[in-house]
Amino acid sequence: MQRNFAVSVVHPGGKPALEIEFNEKVHNLAGDSLWLSLEDGTSEEDAESLRALLARIGHRITVTNVRS
Repeated sequence: MQRNFAVSVVHPGGKPALEIEFNEKVHNLAGDSLWLSLEDGTSEEDAESLRALLARIGHRITVTNVRS
């Protein structure tokens, strides 16, 4: 089964964060993104390492209790 999300490093406000974009419909969130803010002082290398880890071993993200 294919992973139901894509993950990339973004820089809102100049700070690294992870953007997780759903690539299939999950409670009407298809195409929507979540941002995972990282601690102040997180290096670009650490952010990229986390992205690579999620891309390598992450399988599915499940969303529960979504309200319209």
